[in-house]
Amino acid sequence: MNKPIFIGRQPIIGGDKSIFGYEILFRSTAEENYSGVSVSDNLSATANVLENIYDMGLKALMGEKPAFINVTPDILEKGMMELLPKDKIVLEILETSKIDDDAVSIITEFKKRGFGIALDDFVYTEEWEPLLPLSDYVKLDVKQYSRTETKEMLLLLKNYGVKFLAEKVETDEDFQFYKSLGFDFFQGYFFQKPAIISSVTLDPDYAILLNIFNSFQSNEDIEEIESLFKMTPDLIYRLLILINSVDYEFIAKISSVKQAIALLGYDNVSRWILTIILASKKSDFRSDPLLESAIIKGRMMEDICKKYINKSLSDKAFLAGMLSLVNVALGLSLKELLNKITIAPVIHEALVDHKGKLGELAEFMDEYNSGNYILAGAVLKRINPNASISDILEINTNALIYLEEVKKSELV
Repeated sequence: MNKPIFIGRQPIIGGDKSIFGYEILFRSTAEENYSGVSVSDNLSATANVLENIYDMGLKALMGEKPAFINVTPDILEKGMMELLPKDKIVLEILETSKIDDDAVSIITEFKKRGFGIALDDFVYTEEWEPLLPLSDYVKLDVKQYSRTETKEMLLLLKNYGVKFLAEKVETDEDFQFYKSLGFDFFQGYFFQKPAIISSVTLDPDYAILLNIFNSFQSNEDIEEIESLFKMTPDLIYRLLILINSVDYEFIAKISSVKQAIALLGYDNVSRWILTIILASKKSDFRSDPLLESAIIKGRMMEDICKKYINKSLSDKAFLAGMLSLVNVALGLSLKELLNKITIAPVIHEALVDHKGKLGELAEFMDEYNSGNYILAGAVLKRINPNASISDILEINTNALIYLEEVKKSELV
């Protein structure tokens, strides 16, 4: 019996910290090996993933961004890529590939057809040299080299006219360093870590949004909340667009903040406010990796909570997921953020101390997003012994599709 295959993705980020594209991750697991989540690069896995892409549609999974797909010359030879939109696909040649004259010929043919070419985890050798003139991107695992060696590698390759991509960039300091060396793109989770500013003074727009969020969490009177909205007319306009959108079918158009809040409910507007905080100050929020991560994390925590914990806690699970990254957008530590907002004790305890079922869920998400699948699996079993890693991977894929739907809307 074949292992079920699921699609994940990791953002590829430009020097301005906006999303350039995504690397598609091929994840598989067998139920008898619960913790055995892996990134699969064999022919069978590639075939299954491409089938999923064809079924769901590349646009539903990637939006308008280019997709980097791990391949080998053997896979290209099978003709499996023929139906993919070549202008949206970068073929990432795995470092495990056997490179000979036949391989160079196959890759040359795909380059001529209009596909992008990237060399994954590149190490310079004579056999790989013929691929450099064909390549658009060279990916370097920066954990594999010293900083001096990395600089030397860039100098060696600069005359080939390729774009350089640094993998496993985990801190903002690393990002700044490798950017200064000449890297064009970056993969890693550096963007999820706040650049903390001591004695930070919040931007007035952020302060108003946090005040509105607090008023919902404190269940303040709707007239008091409306008065806060009146301090920011742009937010009123966006709220009315939200409530009058095609997603809400009311007999009459909604024309006041009080009507909109009453119909949407405090929890839904709280979610929307958090999304606005994450999207604020971004020239193109649809390319912001932090906003993407927060929405995916919130949605996953909500769906996992519904399935394995308690449906009545699912709204709080979503807020916990979003709040765990809002501090990064504001340049605050998590503790500083929680001191500025009013939230239910169960969310506070979950985020700070990993207490209770929501705390275990937050712990699971931390391990899962870090790729620590064995630890994540153990935590998930504590949450619910019937929990299935296959369900989690499916929830992850569904969260990606949900995110792309949010990005297509004009509601943020």
